[in-house]
Parts: sequence; structure tokens; C-alpha cells
Amino acid sequence: MRSALKEALSAAFALALLVTRAYAVNLYPTVDADLPIKWSGFVVAPYFGYETMKLKGAGADVLDDPKGWRIGAELDYDYQIGSFVVGVAGDAFYTWYDGNGAAAHSELSSRLFDYETVRGRLGYTFGRWMLFGTGGVAFGDLEVKNALSGAADRQMLTGWTAGGGFEWVWNNELTLRGEVAHIDFNQAKFSSLSTPTQELGANLDLFKIDFISRF
Repeated sequence: MRSALKEALSAAFALALLVTRAYAVNLYPTVDADLPIKWSGFVVAPYFGYETMKLKGAGADVLDDPKGWRIGAELDYDYQIGSFVVGVAGDAFYTWYDGNGAAAHSELSSRLFDYETVRGRLGYTFGRWMLFGTGGVAFGDLEVKNALSGAADRQMLTGWTAGGGFEWVWNNELTLRGEVAHIDFNQAKFSSLSTPTQELGANLDLFKIDFISRF
């Protein structure tokens, strides 16, 4: 129920924002050096991407790394203090990260259904640019199935995330943002795996780029 609701909300929200932007905003950059720049405000940004999630722990010996698409959105609030910007950010993604069993373990499969992060942000501005760092906590919903025994175990992984990026004011409506982030999920015990290989965690490296708007 929880994952299905996230899937519907994330997909509808991201699609609506992308369509609105495609028809409503001017995508030509403003060349005026005196362009008014606003770093404070709320930010809503839809994102999608394709990644490979790196498994870790004993369970990684019997499972291939899951890979697939993600779709979702990020909500931020930033506040400017002189040349510095402080803020909070949260995102939620529905994912299609699927993986099979490794080598002789074809009966196994894995799936990350969704992940979320809550982070702090600190940026430094100069002209139309802002460089920023971000870090906080992360959550991921991972399932491992054993087709041979019929067992399935689904665990909510917790961990940390850190990253950084840039923003460049494009015009009065849009700012270009690029960001890289690393997520490290702690290991949990999956009963669907055999006893020596039940501990399983994951690492995820992300790249996000988008036009954002502050309001």
C-alpha cells in the first residue's frame, strides 16, 4: 500500500511538473549581468534516472547488483544569509532496481521499491553561481525473494547520504542545478537468504540535473 501510493504520487507529480515547464517557461538563458537573483524560497524539482545499486555484505556473494530506473521529486527550502545559503531538502523516489541471483543462485532475486532522503544544505554564492554541499539520512525499501523455497523478505534499510553540486541562475524563472550524491545503506538480515549470507546492505551513487524554480 505504502509503495503503491508513493509510485502514483511521484509519477503524477513529476509528470505534471515536467509538462508544465515544457509549455510555460522560457528556456533561453538571460545574458543580463544585473539579473535579480533570489536564493531564498521553496524548490520543487522532479527527477528521473537509471542506476546500478552496489550490494554489500555476505548476501552480495549470491546476488547480482540490482539496476533500473527511478522517478520522483525533491522538495527544498533555502534561506540566504549574506553570501551563504542554508536549507533543508527531502526527496522520494519510486524505483525499478531489479537484480537476479549470482552464478548458481538463479532462484534468488532482489528489488529496491523506493528510497527517500532528508538532508541539510549549505551553499556559498558568487554572482549567478552557488556551490553547495548536502548530507543527511536515507531510507530504502529492499526485498529479496527465493523462488525455490517461496520465501520473501522485505526490509526497510537505513543509512546516510552526502553529496554536493552547483546552481547557476538561468533566467528570471529558472535555475540550472547539477548534483552528485552517495547513499550508504546499512546491512540488515534477510531470512529469504541462507544462513551464511543473510546480511545485506547497499551503496548507491546518483547524478541529478534539472531546471528548478524558487517561489
